[in-house]
Amino acid sequence: MSVRADDIDPEATALAGPLPHGSAAPSRRDGAIGMKGGRRTGADVDHGPPPRLDAPPPRHDLLVVKNIDRALRIADPLLMFISGLVVANIMLGERNVIEHVIVSLSASLLLSQVLKQTKVYDTPSHLFRISVLLQLSRALLFTFVAVIAVAFLMEARDYTRDWVLVWMASAAVGIAGFRLAVIIAARSALENGRLQQKIAVYGGDEKGATVLNHLLSMSDARYRVVGFYDDRSARVPDQIKGIHYLGGMEELTEAVQRGKVDEVILALPLAPVDRVDELINRLASYDVTVYFSPDPVLWQFFDRPFETIGGAPMLLALDSPIHGWGAVAKFIEDRLIAAVLLVLASPLLALAALAVRLDSGGPVFFRQPRRGWNGALFDIYKFRTMRTDMADFAGARQATRDDPRVTRVGRILRRTSIDELPQLFNVLNGDMSLVGPRPHALGTRAEGKPFEEAVAHYMRRYRVKPGITGWAQVNGWRGETDTNQKLHARVRYDIEYIENWSFWLDIYILVITPFTLIFRSKNAY
Repeated sequence: MSVRADDIDPEATALAGPLPHGSAAPSRRDGAIGMKGGRRTGADVDHGPPPRLDAPPPRHDLLVVKNIDRALRIADPLLMFISGLVVANIMLGERNVIEHVIVSLSASLLLSQVLKQTKVYDTPSHLFRISVLLQLSRALLFTFVAVIAVAFLMEARDYTRDWVLVWMASAAVGIAGFRLAVIIAARSALENGRLQQKIAVYGGDEKGATVLNHLLSMSDARYRVVGFYDDRSARVPDQIKGIHYLGGMEELTEAVQRGKVDEVILALPLAPVDRVDELINRLASYDVTVYFSPDPVLWQFFDRPFETIGGAPMLLALDSPIHGWGAVAKFIEDRLIAAVLLVLASPLLALAALAVRLDSGGPVFFRQPRRGWNGALFDIYKFRTMRTDMADFAGARQATRDDPRVTRVGRILRRTSIDELPQLFNVLNGDMSLVGPRPHALGTRAEGKPFEEAVAHYMRRYRVKPGITGWAQVNGWRGETDTNQKLHARVRYDIEYIENWSFWLDIYILVITPFTLIFRSKNAY
């Protein structure tokens, strides 16, 4: 909602942050804003509708950061589509226009899905993040590879690599340029006090204070906390962390009418359900967004969906990550792609085996127990990369840079990850998947602690089969994990993969893995 500066009640400017020079905060002796004759008690409050204002209702402002975030979900694939048509028209001419439209549209839809799966849109549009640029680059690269592969399989002569390369480059420049312009414009508007959603918290007790503290600690430029309200005036302070008490429900509804509040958070105990219903009904006749804040201890679970069991809604705290048709797709993906890769890589496997034998003698393969799905033990297969007289089957000592235990051939195999290729047999055997969290050696430690003790949620990795490659690896987390910080980062990416698994995310990781081996192999030794 928007409102002109001259519509604002001077008394209601006691908002978040310091007051202007010379201004005074509302006093308990003077009564809360909008009240006459002192402060009200809960029993004195008139719960009827407040009188309508003579001024026309404020306009609903659509230009807020939330809506700009939503617009980017359309803008990115749209720019991809437009650049595809333009480049096709320039390089391929005006023939086969319908085909150009179909190809450009299909690639744009694919890009949209990849960006959604990689959570590009979780970053608000006013923030600049290098990680977002990297995610956009990987998504465009994936789309590029997909278009080239389809064109090759269909033997489409018109759609050359040069055409696709120019298309992807122009799309990348267009998307990056548009996003940069959005970031600059949004930041400028936010600094000038526009694009923000004005939030009021109803509830001034311990729960309300917790919600206010959280909102202030996040320092999210998209929101501005204008104050808190509570009809239990005798039980709440004049201010909480600099946020002032502005009255009860009557004053809140008046502020909503005047466009001074866009969103309301009800920070109340759930026990008096009738009271909560009454408050929601009071606000239902206004164009305002109302949230009910659950108990803060439950915040970590409220990104979960609800399921109905016996007619009652149940919060789904944990679920099998891969089930139903998804499990069938994962099974087929693993067996089929692993079999094809084994056939294609068989010459490379033979050369690697020969090189290991000639370089240091001894066995070609290295077997080591690891924990997999549901914590079950299995033997992982790798090409041997260390000297046989320095074997460490427990994995108590991680490989380091210039590790004397690593052979000459082993150093090359480890840097290129060719030593991991025998794990394709683990995939065919059902112990591993192509994509999943990497299985760690049982004796590996970070800062002297076993991995299970070093990270609270480490055990969640066992909810899916371990993988040859994974979400953490394509995001640069390969090699030594000797500190808690490195381990936390890996586990965070692993859990993110588990909680957001999809067949297309697996395909994306498989396609992008060879490129990450080239550009992100500095930690592999």
